[in-house]
Amino acid sequence: MNKKLPTLYLMGIVILLNSCVSNKKVGALTANYQSEIGQLNEQLRSSRDELSRMQTQISERKGANDALLLSQDKYLKRIGELEDEIDAIHSKATNQQTSLGDAISQREKKISGLEQQLSGVRDALKQHTADNEQIAQMLRDSFANLSAAQYSIAIEDGQVVLAFNESLLFRNVATNKIEPLGLVSLAVLARVLNANPRTFIQVVGHCDNLPASRKSQDSWDFTALRAAAVVRNLVNTQEILPNRIVAGGKGEFGPAASNETSEGQSRNRRVEFNIFFQSEQFIKQVKQLTDRK
Repeated sequence: MNKKLPTLYLMGIVILLNSCVSNKKVGALTANYQSEIGQLNEQLRSSRDELSRMQTQISERKGANDALLLSQDKYLKRIGELEDEIDAIHSKATNQQTSLGDAISQREKKISGLEQQLSGVRDALKQHTADNEQIAQMLRDSFANLSAAQYSIAIEDGQVVLAFNESLLFRNVATNKIEPLGLVSLAVLARVLNANPRTFIQVVGHCDNLPASRKSQDSWDFTALRAAAVVRNLVNTQEILPNRIVAGGKGEFGPAASNETSEGQSRNRRVEFNIFFQSEQFIKQVKQLTDRK
């Protein structure tokens, strides 16, 4: 047998074994490669999905950003409009404040004028009251020697009221003849009246509710005749100007006290002198004060 044959055979076996080993290795490498390829493909797909998701998010965020920018523009525009409105309101308020200030100033000026007028009227009233009180005090001083039952002095309704009791001026039923003490009293009264020439005098006769002593006279006639007798004396004897004095009678319809008692009846039989300043003069004075601008 040829010695070379085993050697060749061995070599063939070696080559064959090497070939088998290489194929296995190649197969393993191929499997490993394909596995890696599969993993890479999976990663590629995952990356593409992630990229797509990120692109979607970017698109969504871009849309949201565009909407935000649009809203921002609207808000900025509204803010501008509000600022303009605020400026307009501020300007209007300033103008109104100025107008209100002018109105208040004018009102205060008017109030000040009215207060001055009111002060003038108060001063006129105060002076009027003071004048009445002065006349009343002059009468009190002038008739201090008379009995308190013979006369009375009061300030009523803005005028001085002097009352002489019947016994001071007349006898019980007389209407024309004045008693001596009455004549003296009228002379004293005339001095006070002539010392106050701006005064006017209303002489009013009064009586009680007893029937008149003369059937031809009622209480009106009786009291009017007594008042006329007093006025006639003051004008003719005491030189009181006729345009300053007037006579009248009220009968029993202006009692000073109750007619239920003799004392009250005595007080009601009287002659009153209503001494006052001409109302037209006072009204004219007040009107002049209130007409001032």
